[in-house]
Amino acid sequence: MRAYQAVSETAISGRDADAACFRLLLIELEKARDSTDPAVRSAALDKHQQMWGLIMKANISETGAATPLEDRELFIRLADQAQRYGIKLLVDPSLSFDPLIDIAQNVLEGLETASVTESDMSYGIL
Repeated sequence: MRAYQAVSETAISGRDADAACFRLLLIELEKARDSTDPAVRSAALDKHQQMWGLIMKANISETGAATPLEDRELFIRLADQAQRYGIKLLVDPSLSFDPLIDIAQNVLEGLETASVTESDMSYGIL
């Protein structure tokens, strides 16, 4: 959460801040995947659940929503699935972190692609 605030307070765009948060989340999830320490795994899952909780909350609210309803509904479904699997991981430590890593990686790739496209469009390259 502190990382998100620190990143969002800089002069980068919202998408860049979101991408930075997902990069940090991926690092934590990969550390947890490679660790047998329950504290490391639990800390990563806590950050994962908090981040997806924020995403879900932001997309449920219609106040000032600039994102189309269809996209918001997609993020809500994605957040729900990610959080449900995170809960399963808390209950069953034998499960793999890979699905959570895959989801975060896919979102990050989408953010980075969208960021490049927006950047290119703003300079008239496309």
